[in-house]
Amino acid sequence: MEIILVNIILVLVLVYFYRVTRHGLHILQLENYYINRYLVWMKRYIKKVINIKNIILLLIPSVLICISPFLKISSIYGLITEIVVLCYLILSFKKQKEKKAFVVTSRIKRVYTTYLILFAIILLLANIYNYTVVLLIANISAMFAYFFVYIVSVINSPIEKSIRRGFCKKAKNKLSEMTNLKVIGITGSYGKTSTKYIVNAILSQKFNTLMTPESYNTTMGVVRTINEKLTPMHQLFICEMGAKYVGDIKEITDIVNPTYGILTAIGPQHLDTFKNLDNVRKTKLELVDSIPEKEGIAFVNWEDENIRASKFNKKIVTFGLSSKADYYATNIDINERGSTFDVVIPKKGKIRIKTRLLGNLNILNIVGAVAIADKLGLTEDEIKMGAKYIRPVPHRLELKQNPNGSIIIDDAYNSNIKGAKMALEVLKSFENRKRILITPGIVELGDKSIEINKELGKNAADSSDFIILVGAEQAVPIYKGIKEKKYPETNIFIAKNLQEALSKMNEIMTNDSVVLLENDLPDNYL
Repeated sequence: MEIILVNIILVLVLVYFYRVTRHGLHILQLENYYINRYLVWMKRYIKKVINIKNIILLLIPSVLICISPFLKISSIYGLITEIVVLCYLILSFKKQKEKKAFVVTSRIKRVYTTYLILFAIILLLANIYNYTVVLLIANISAMFAYFFVYIVSVINSPIEKSIRRGFCKKAKNKLSEMTNLKVIGITGSYGKTSTKYIVNAILSQKFNTLMTPESYNTTMGVVRTINEKLTPMHQLFICEMGAKYVGDIKEITDIVNPTYGILTAIGPQHLDTFKNLDNVRKTKLELVDSIPEKEGIAFVNWEDENIRASKFNKKIVTFGLSSKADYYATNIDINERGSTFDVVIPKKGKIRIKTRLLGNLNILNIVGAVAIADKLGLTEDEIKMGAKYIRPVPHRLELKQNPNGSIIIDDAYNSNIKGAKMALEVLKSFENRKRILITPGIVELGDKSIEINKELGKNAADSSDFIILVGAEQAVPIYKGIKEKKYPETNIFIAKNLQEALSKMNEIMTNDSVVLLENDLPDNYL
């Protein structure tokens, strides 16, 4: 009888364990499978990782099973108690709503395989050895399931590193065979994805281009694009390069060997991993350092003070919004329908550009794209035609008109300081409408987080008629900044999550409202 109950318990432990570790694996996936980033997440949400109530509930039957021989009572009471506890934990477990769906990739399948092997060993031991010890091990695994995700990731890391090397080698070999292919690398603290889409729209008027899709900007995202999408027909590969640690960009450039590079910005992003601005600068300049001496060109945003203060050892072409840059925008006109402006091209005059994109940062990105297009030999007509095909990148200052006349400015994927400031300037420009802001603030700013989010609050107070903050803890520094501007308390609402924020929005929104959704934190936040 006892061994039957033990096996039932182990199956229930597996079910509960799967539910908890599935969330842990989702977080690991969102952190691009970086084990150290997963550790940072566990420290940030230690109360979720170590659930005291669940630990106590699992301890009760464990203690009963352990002391039953000393009390000379049947261990069946402890086993039945554990079955009841596990059934309660399984039934009461609430699956979290996922903004970005969990994908069972080949890597996740390998993790599950390791789980099953370990569980099979425990099950075997339970049937041939002292089940009390085995149950304790199983219960401890269930109590600290999030840690188990880390442990299994460490166990699997030699296999994953080997597989990773194989994919990288395959991509590198493929690129080496495509001698006529030119690679354009794009990096920066902000504006990478928008610039990539803009560059692709313009350069595709002359060349057969391939760009890394969506926000694929990690080493494996780039490698996967090369291995699965790149063909001998492509002439240009436009490669977005993201980074959270020194050396991340170099790892990508060592594979793709870019001929051209676009540097959009150097700013205080991901300071929780970079630690300081010097490390950010060093990492972003890894792209510039990688381009060839003779034919290579780095196109750099001359409006960025940190870029201007940097030293370059390769040929650079500057772009900006003033005549201090080689290529620059002038005669700028921005309204609800988009932007119109001239781009001044050295020794060639001006090109008039019309686009549906909003904000000076988008104009700046277009100027950078025009600069590289000019250097690659596109005509004025090709550049103007390409600009017409530029569409707002989903969730990045994307203007959406509702049937009732209200407007949504979807900037949900924007999570940087200057991008948020520009979005607020766009919101402020809608002077004849009721302006509503929804934001959880900006994350991954390290020690600068409070200071920068407080400043965001001040800017929000100047730009908005009603402010909805998302997340009680996230909202604190933003709220302080808002209150410093003597903003009316009645026009501030703090929501627990995005769903509650959107409910409040629907409650207060009118036909003449304009709503800015500024940053929607992924599942590994809030």
